[in-house]
Amino acid sequence: MGDLGHEHFVRPPTTTPEDRSRPMIRLGIVDFDTSHAIEFTRRINHHGVSSDQWVDGARVVAGCPGMSNMSPDRVAQYTPLVAECGVELVTSPKQLLGHVDAILILSLCGAAHLNHARLFLEHQIPCFIDKPFATTWHDAATMMQLSADHQTLLWHASALRYSDDLTALRARTPQLGDCLGCVSFGPAWHASGNPGLLHYGIHATELLYALLGPGCQQVTMTSTENVDVVTGIWNDGRIGTLRGLRHGCTVYGVTLFTERATVPQWISTRNAYRNLCRQIVGSFQHRQAPVPPQETLEVIRFLLAAHESSRCGGVPVDLASVPQFPSS
Repeated sequence: MGDLGHEHFVRPPTTTPEDRSRPMIRLGIVDFDTSHAIEFTRRINHHGVSSDQWVDGARVVAGCPGMSNMSPDRVAQYTPLVAECGVELVTSPKQLLGHVDAILILSLCGAAHLNHARLFLEHQIPCFIDKPFATTWHDAATMMQLSADHQTLLWHASALRYSDDLTALRARTPQLGDCLGCVSFGPAWHASGNPGLLHYGIHATELLYALLGPGCQQVTMTSTENVDVVTGIWNDGRIGTLRGLRHGCTVYGVTLFTERATVPQWISTRNAYRNLCRQIVGSFQHRQAPVPPQETLEVIRFLLAAHESSRCGGVPVDLASVPQFPSS
């Protein structure tokens, strides 16, 4: 069975003298239609949050509020708040070129990410892509290919991967023994622009992958008005289950099954933004993705296959079949 703490896991970095001696990384943000635009900026620019939430090593210097089909009111809401953090506003992503060292693409709709990523990757500017990474296999695979072709960092992760509770649970790996399976749960509200679990179920999905690692072969999804339940079968026989909640108590958590224990764990979001922003800055400093590209692509396969399973009445769907799905 696979080991609980698979090798690419990176703990939230702390600031070292070496990091403090590095030049300040100039960050740009594209699209302000999610709360992450202001939450990330406040932590990175040390503005409007307590000092325990500060992230060192970078500064958001410019941003393009953009437009939004899914939530245009948020653009108007967050733009002045981001500007208050000392961020210069521009009207086009192209205006960021030459003024930033790395980009945060935060568009609420995953379908907007490819065009933005293409612009910056072709200019060899490293990118972090917010959730959902993409809404089609074509877009996801194209972005990763652009990253490889231009030898430029591109990565994606949910903040829940770096929650304090999950980090502490993974640190117990030596005592717990090999991971035999996992159940993850969390809110999974749907939105028309991001199909199925891609909109909000991505968080509980990434909790599952942070504990089981890649290697899922097949998924089955059953959906009702209030819940989505996905069962995934891994290539070593392990089973991972995801419960996406839309009614009642919609907290995050996992139950981990190991050789020596069954461990229930609530997952707090208390420091999740801070910890993710530390990972983002660290990735730009060291030019290394904390989550490998192939795992990000598998997460997208998992979510798209689950959506197809639900659409077809709960039939099993192989992840290998995802590239053959229609692009839209």
